[in-house]
Amino acid sequence: MFDTVAIVGVGLIGGSLGMALRERGLARRVLGIPRRAETIAEALSVGAIDEGTLDLAQVAEAELVVLAPPVLTIPPLVEAMAPYLRSGAVVTDVGSTKSALMQRLRPLLPSHADLVGGHPMAGSERGGVLAGRADLFERAIWVLTRAERTRPENVERLRVLVERLGARAVEMDPDLHDAAVARISHLPHVAAAALAAATPVEGLSSDLLRLLVAGGFKSTTRIASSPPEMWRDICLTNREAILAALADFEGALGGFRSALEAGDPEALLTAFSAGKQARDELVPPTDSPSSS
Repeated sequence: MFDTVAIVGVGLIGGSLGMALRERGLARRVLGIPRRAETIAEALSVGAIDEGTLDLAQVAEAELVVLAPPVLTIPPLVEAMAPYLRSGAVVTDVGSTKSALMQRLRPLLPSHADLVGGHPMAGSERGGVLAGRADLFERAIWVLTRAERTRPENVERLRVLVERLGARAVEMDPDLHDAAVARISHLPHVAAAALAAATPVEGLSSDLLRLLVAGGFKSTTRIASSPPEMWRDICLTNREAILAALADFEGALGGFRSALEAGDPEALLTAFSAGKQARDELVPPTDSPSSS
């Protein structure tokens, strides 16, 4: 579909994208532009890129430029590479927040380059290109968003690319996207980090806690192992929506606390039932056994 694709930021998502592009023959050449020289060797070793460079000016060779570093680092990178973008180049990203980022990036780009926002709903608690997988995006939702003056034909090009990667492309308003992912992605990461951080306590050794760790703790805290830098940037670029989600979460926790303080079995049952109903509506239960 493309002659040269430049991936700026070759970590888990950027690396997985490079692997998928090369494996499926969707680009003749995948050029990686990471932050560190060591990443080039790692990316080459796992087949994520054909070539690597630290020189942002090399985006001049790319028809498609994919921005895949932490969200807060994207605007300065775009500002630095903007003078080198070729006429007709399409710039997209894989950031977990869209509204503020799209507003910030469009004025930084020259008129001869186009911007299509993107967010693949896929990932792992592991970071770095060595954790990349060519099948990471299969059956995942990949949100596409438009900026001011985004050309419809480029949205269509990205839609076709996403679907050839095995994902499902869904176009969405940036503000609506951010409000939704604050609830189903960003809040769970904050909650998982807080839960994991609250686990150690005086009087209970780490060895004892580690001995008793079971599926429940592993499942609910798995994403707390995600790269902290990435999640710091996500929170700061979707602050209002996450604060609203946190307020509702704190209200739900307060209901559990009040029920426990009162020793009220009916209130506890109501709180657990509300959680089960909401979860089952979003993620239909399977036949797999539950873990303690």
